[in-house]
Amino acid sequence: MRPAPRHFVSSGPAHELNPLGARHRFMKLFILSLATLLMFANLNPLCAGTADDSSTARSRADTVVEQMRGFDMQPRSSPMDDGTINPKEQRRQEITKQLHSIGKEAIPALIHALKDSDVQMRRNAELVLIALAGGYDGEPKMDIRGAIPALIKATGDKDSNVRQWAAHALAEIGPDAKDAVPALIKLLKDSDEGPRNDSCMALGDIGPAAIDALPALRNALNDSSKDVRQFAQQAIDKIQNK
Repeated sequence: MRPAPRHFVSSGPAHELNPLGARHRFMKLFILSLATLLMFANLNPLCAGTADDSSTARSRADTVVEQMRGFDMQPRSSPMDDGTINPKEQRRQEITKQLHSIGKEAIPALIHALKDSDVQMRRNAELVLIALAGGYDGEPKMDIRGAIPALIKATGDKDSNVRQWAAHALAEIGPDAKDAVPALIKLLKDSDEGPRNDSCMALGDIGPAAIDALPALRNALNDSSKDVRQFAQQAIDKIQNK
């Protein structure tokens, strides 16, 4: 008689499975399948949990941005008389840090605020974008390039501060904001000095990619404002790599 096959009972018919062997194989397969499912759920970037996390982050960003309504997000550097931080400055920092912690998912909420009918919300959105991109609150600089189209449109806002801070935010982005050059050239003729100053600053920070702005910047050297003339010269030097 031939030896009984592996996992079969030697004392019984050759076709009868060994219960212990079958159970062992079943448990191994079960454990392996469970481990694979757990690993896939934790590591697969396409799993449903990732989409849920993104949706949750955006919802949280909308909530945080709404906290800016009725509040001025301009930095307040001066401490209180007793040396403690200004409560309004503390609140501003808390809002900014919350949005920084959310990351790129916070940008759509800020873009939405740039379109708000409340001018203070539009101003606040830009002030936060400037702080995030520039790392002015001690946090790492954040990529706000997704806001470029909205910021370009904001350079034509009816509010002078919105126009000015849109240019400032574009300056923080730097060379990647090259699509904003035509709008910034137009801003050099703004009726208010602030937008003209920040337009020069943005064009200079965009650098050589803003070469088409050189004629307009040279005209700005005759601006009635000394500051605009200085910023225009600095922009020209940066564009020409001087």
